[in-house]
Amino acid sequence: MLAQLLDGLGITLSLTGTDGQARALAGAGPDMLAPAGATGTHHASMPLADGRRLLLATRAAAPVAPERPAAARLTPDAGDMRFRLLAEHSMDLLVAVDADLAIRYASPATATMLGCLPADLHGHTLAELLAPEDRAAFLARHFTNSARRGGGGPEMFRALRHDGNTLWVEARVAALPPGNGLGDFLVTLRDADQRKRAEDALGRVNAELSTLASTDALTGLPNRRQFDATLNKEWYRALREGAPLSLLMIDVDRFKALNDRHGHQVGDAFLAKVGKVIRETVRRASDMAARYGGEEFAVILPGTGSAGALEIAEVIRRAIERTETASLIAGGYQLTVSIGVGSVVPLASGGSASLVHSADAALYQAKRNGRNRVELMH
Repeated sequence: MLAQLLDGLGITLSLTGTDGQARALAGAGPDMLAPAGATGTHHASMPLADGRRLLLATRAAAPVAPERPAAARLTPDAGDMRFRLLAEHSMDLLVAVDADLAIRYASPATATMLGCLPADLHGHTLAELLAPEDRAAFLARHFTNSARRGGGGPEMFRALRHDGNTLWVEARVAALPPGNGLGDFLVTLRDADQRKRAEDALGRVNAELSTLASTDALTGLPNRRQFDATLNKEWYRALREGAPLSLLMIDVDRFKALNDRHGHQVGDAFLAKVGKVIRETVRRASDMAARYGGEEFAVILPGTGSAGALEIAEVIRRAIERTETASLIAGGYQLTVSIGVGSVVPLASGGSASLVHSADAALYQAKRNGRNRVELMH
């Protein structure tokens, strides 16, 4: 009974005589009678009074191999099954392509995103899923050597739906390891249509706000803020090119009397009329007419010398003098303006403020000389 119990526990009890020979007492096993220190066993001994020793031997437990991670235990079939399970439940369209961009696999999201079945894409290339005008940019963004070095991050492109319409998508491309069974690249297309439309709408709103911030509400002309920015830009452009730059300062004659007599609403109507005439007279794309402030207007004339500026100023003066005003007040009102002309080829030592000062001085000269005239300060 004791022998069975000890054997079941992997323990052998033996007695060593004075001759050194061991004799099993219980739990005997040939492999357990090996000398102390033998591989696979552990020994303990106790001396007896008659010179013999009582030996206790135990078997060492077999080493347990560490458990492999779950991912490492997956067979190729199990890995493929897991990928397809994820792909089939993803709202993103997953497309596997080979090195020639031929489609090898398309996920079920093909139906909702492109309006066709995954099987319909077999025999087609990845480029055919995109709007023709976006294909070159998409390939350059994700499949050139420089794009691969840069990581090939997401970008917005238009996907071509089965019905011919387009859908904005965010694309991401990742290289697949060799021997994966799917292809060389995995392309993820995410529906970004609503996001793109929202961004475009926000861009239009920002553009409108920017226009409002730089436009005079009464006349529709650029305001003083826009005038200052444009004049400064044109000054440095003329400085670089060694080109002339001219400026007209225009003031409505006797406007205060008109405003006091007929009221601010009538006065505003006259200013709007003057602004319209100036805008229609200044036609070159490079020129800019602006409301400078109050009843004063300005016209920037890049690349124009003094002779050309005087000619344009005279055209504006005559056009305003001929303007019909009977629709604004009963009996009409003789509307005239005085115009000062400044013209210069900018120097590095100067600034745009000097041109404004010159044109302003010419304007006050025109006022002193009787109004309804053009003056140039020499």
